[in-house]
Amino acid sequence: MAVPKLGIPLRVLLLWVGFTGILSWLPLVRSLMDGDSYAWGVPFWGIEFSGDGLQGDVWAPPLAAAHVLATLFLGYRGARQPFHWLLLGWLVPLGAYMSYFTVSEDLRIQGDTLGFDLSLAWIGPVLCGGLALLAVVWVVRDLRSPPPAQWVEWPRSGRIMTVIALAALPVQFYLLRFGPPHDTTDQIGVFLTIAQWILLNVAFSRRPRVPAALVPGITRANC
Repeated sequence: MAVPKLGIPLRVLLLWVGFTGILSWLPLVRSLMDGDSYAWGVPFWGIEFSGDGLQGDVWAPPLAAAHVLATLFLGYRGARQPFHWLLLGWLVPLGAYMSYFTVSEDLRIQGDTLGFDLSLAWIGPVLCGGLALLAVVWVVRDLRSPPPAQWVEWPRSGRIMTVIALAALPVQFYLLRFGPPHDTTDQIGVFLTIAQWILLNVAFSRRPRVPAALVPGITRANC
């Protein structure tokens, strides 16, 4: 069976979902493994989601991470429903929030362990807003373009990569739980968590090596 080509607009959107998804994965892993020494917070339309380890809004990071993982998995597996609504549910609120608040306020991303402080003054309206608009356009076009997408099998290489990524969890637990806060072991644990997220994204993106171009008559909006 031919594998539908993953077009550039959809590929860009999935890469952006993966990039912004680290904002859910990192708090999830660190909340579970650091304990109460790890404090996180995410403002959203006047509501502050925050916690210390497993205290506070402990439900928010796993819910957000599950949303992102489901979006990525379904997107790379053929973009079948409910992918369209998961995509919009992640990118549109993010784009609207970042566009509005980076214009009216000095919104920043800060990481104490790695010592970075990034202003989002231009990222919000230009990048987040633009990609949210692209998501809306892609969804409208794709829903109007029959036939429905076929399911794209997840190859063995992707499953192996996922196992390798999750196999790092014990090492992360040791580095994040027993290392002094903001020390070298803590930093290594954070870098390992980021690398783990990247590997999960690569694993989900793996597709069978059967180019759709070899089979005539396959056309679709996301191709």
